[in-house]
Amino acid sequence: MLSYHLAVEQVRRAASRLTSERVALTAASGRILAADLLAPHPMPPFDQALMDGYAAHSRDTLTATLAQPVRLPLGPTLTAGETLQQPVPPRQAIRIMTGAPMPPGVDAVIRLEDAVLEDNTLVIGEPLRRGQFMQRRGAEVEPSTVLCKVGERLTSQRIGMALALGLAEADVVRLPRVALVAPGDELLPPGAPWQPGKKWCSNLYALAARARELGYESHNLGIVADTAEALTGALQQGLTGDAVVILGASGQGVHDYAGRAIADVGAHLMFRGVAMAPGRSTAVAQHEQTLIFGLPGSPWATFITFEMLVRPALDAMLGRAAARPVTAVLTSEVSMRPGTTHFVPVQLQPGQPHPEAVPLRDLLAVARAEDASLGMLVTPVDYRHLPPETRVQVLPL
Repeated sequence: MLSYHLAVEQVRRAASRLTSERVALTAASGRILAADLLAPHPMPPFDQALMDGYAAHSRDTLTATLAQPVRLPLGPTLTAGETLQQPVPPRQAIRIMTGAPMPPGVDAVIRLEDAVLEDNTLVIGEPLRRGQFMQRRGAEVEPSTVLCKVGERLTSQRIGMALALGLAEADVVRLPRVALVAPGDELLPPGAPWQPGKKWCSNLYALAARARELGYESHNLGIVADTAEALTGALQQGLTGDAVVILGASGQGVHDYAGRAIADVGAHLMFRGVAMAPGRSTAVAQHEQTLIFGLPGSPWATFITFEMLVRPALDAMLGRAAARPVTAVLTSEVSMRPGTTHFVPVQLQPGQPHPEAVPLRDLLAVARAEDASLGMLVTPVDYRHLPPETRVQVLPL
């Protein structure tokens, strides 16, 4: 049986990098860059005032003292968005607002609250420092500066920076398209009246929502009958995307037709059976560029195997690096089967020098946990149990 670490390495290696598309930055939140984002202009694009006040030539104030102040008659007022057609002549000052461009030659600003005015004349009792309360062109960003690199995620801050520099679009990796199907005669759609021996299907819809939450395009193929023909037909529909996830039918039961459906569509079986818990019956195949995942059908096992095997493959398609675990301290014992990688959802809580990892034993506990603190404990393969206070590796979710 394939080890989990080899299995995840194989699916990441088999995942084909997706093509790029050009999108508006205003609609690109969370997208992954396919090309470096370069600054086309400096920021700020001109020398600008940092305060409301008065701008002058600093050289005109070199002799200013309280006893013998320099007096500069005031010219026009300059607000943000305006420019002066002519330079400010020597021995003159202008009123200027925050963000307004500094006219040529003017190189210092005295704050409004520090200024003394007499008869429309600025009275300066000490020399102005060249560059005071002004910002030079390109002080924050020079032209051609790399704002964001290939493979990085476009956050609101990065988008704001790009827009402030005059950019409107970016080349981003196309979103992976993932289709999900749930075979099972025992499954009821949400809200259907209960029937003896039946149960409501949850994982199909929960994973579709999770896929969208992670920034993928989700295609729900629905609940299909427990026949090889029905599953093969649904699988054939899903092959137009980048990944198909079959929720159930991957085991050895009489209605477990995932293996047959994979063969019927002409896909190549990469492996079947992984030394992981839950998820021991997981199968992965490939049809041209599309990956096919046969996962266990229970909501608990589906949730974990999707996060630990499907998500790494989809992230590899986007060019995202493999997730890095954090060190945490276990708060209660976890038992394992030797030779198997176990996955335990945990809630990360503040602690010193490492956060605490509180095991979550069922889906109700996971549902109640705060999203930002959820993680997955990845156990070592050669242990039977991990006692409290053990340092463990946790992948943030």
